[in-house]
Amino acid sequence: MKSIYPALLILTTVLSGCSTMKNLVGHGVTDFYEGEKRPITEVSIIENNGSSGWGMGAGVIINSIDGKKLAFLPQSKHAILPGKHEIDYECDLNPNVMGGDKDPKVGHATTTIDVAAGIHYKLVGQIRSLPSSQWYYTEKTFLGQTTRVLNKHSCELKLMQYKVYPSEV
Repeated sequence: MKSIYPALLILTTVLSGCSTMKNLVGHGVTDFYEGEKRPITEVSIIENNGSSGWGMGAGVIINSIDGKKLAFLPQSKHAILPGKHEIDYECDLNPNVMGGDKDPKVGHATTTIDVAAGIHYKLVGQIRSLPSSQWYYTEKTFLGQTTRVLNKHSCELKLMQYKVYPSEV
């Protein structure tokens, strides 16, 4: 009977760790605005999915919102104030979350989106091959190492309205 207690302790610790890790790797909402937390009817939710576009196009990886870089392991949903926001993003060619050595990101771009209060949007990318005369380079820095990447694709960002949160009357 005593031997079951260490196993229960280990199981409880592992399950608690899984619950905590869930919030670190993309299942929560990051508030991307200053001040107190606001009701969902006063903010806009933008959701990206780097490994798929929910069957509506390519997955989108957000690098920054309004010039503010996302965390190393960002959430997939971001609460932002209604209005215009600058999104720095790329499309993802890899259907797997852990893509391995290849860099599956293409079409690095920055665009402005205009979002409304109480609406949850999904971000979807539309990838297009560029003619060689329009290829361009971007630089990526990771752990102090800068790599120059040749971009042969464009990635157009589409906002897809997903849910509307009606305000209480």
